[in-house]
Amino acid sequence: MVRLLSRRDGDMGASNTMSERTKLIVIVFLALGVYNATEVFIKILRTFRSYKGVYFWALVAASVGIILHAFGYFFRNFDVIDSLGLEIFLVGPGGMMMITGQSIVLYSRLKLISHGGTKDWWILAMILFDLLVIQVGATTLYAGSQTKNANAYLPIYKVWERFQVTAFFVQECIISGIYIYRTYALIKNSSAFRGISARRILNHLVLVNLLVIALDVTIITCQYAGLYDVQTSWKTLAYSIKLKFEFYILNRLVELTKTGVNGGRPSGSRYTRSEENGGGVGRGAPKTTSAVGSQSMFGNSAYARMEDAECVPMKDVGTVVKTTQITVKVEDESDAISECSSGEIRTAVPAIEKVHLRK
Repeated sequence: MVRLLSRRDGDMGASNTMSERTKLIVIVFLALGVYNATEVFIKILRTFRSYKGVYFWALVAASVGIILHAFGYFFRNFDVIDSLGLEIFLVGPGGMMMITGQSIVLYSRLKLISHGGTKDWWILAMILFDLLVIQVGATTLYAGSQTKNANAYLPIYKVWERFQVTAFFVQECIISGIYIYRTYALIKNSSAFRGISARRILNHLVLVNLLVIALDVTIITCQYAGLYDVQTSWKTLAYSIKLKFEFYILNRLVELTKTGVNGGRPSGSRYTRSEENGGGVGRGAPKTTSAVGSQSMFGNSAYARMEDAECVPMKDVGTVVKTTQITVKVEDESDAISECSSGEIRTAVPAIEKVHLRK
């Protein structure tokens, strides 16, 4: 569809013209947003063992939506193509996938730091309401504002766009606020998080959600400052940054729930500094090893087991059953007496190979 209006600077309709400086800023923001989203999308396909679950598909939708949204505004701002239908499809559904997909990502992982009885259905209802009412309405008004009848839609679209940005700012603040509150509650009230690794992950989770709120503040600031072209391109980049950080920290949170709340160490065994550094504890002395295994707690294997079925929600400490697996290792000795003693121990090892301490 051919555009029928002359182009004016900063117009939200079809008739907008940008200065050279604004064009440079917009193209950089859009390009970086596409790069970040493509990187996350490739990591998703490479690290998930099976392509299923709400978490997986929400990540895919969010990353693909960022790319579509970026290309939609690239076509609009630089007149690369003259197809209004394609432009609306990229901007509308692309924006829905970008914003709602990222909210579903956070919602699907919220159970990891919640007690078993916590009901979060209202968060999902809020996300779906904002999608069906606010985003569908914004897409409809955007489509009308790009046609020859733009004067009938533009006044409403300008108000609705501010309302949309504000609504999603509130939505992100609510979800991030819940993460921050529940994370601090776990750190403060649960003795299960004594491990340094566990506390570090939870602190990082708080910082990421504060970053999400800060980026949303910049988006809403651009909107109310009347910088529509900058706001739409910066929003694409901001959501790609949020997705990268959320994908990273939420994967580490999943791994924390799988390896145990004590950072992968047996809760009832003695863990010495010499073992932590990889050294022995003395010749012929029994050596206690972690039941989790020798792989790094946050190695690549952590990201290959992200199905929802394997994610274990955090439970109240009073219901946690702690177990310890002890493996006895006997060093070979050169003298006959030690060899005899070692032989007796080896015959006894199968009987004591696994010891479970229950609280």
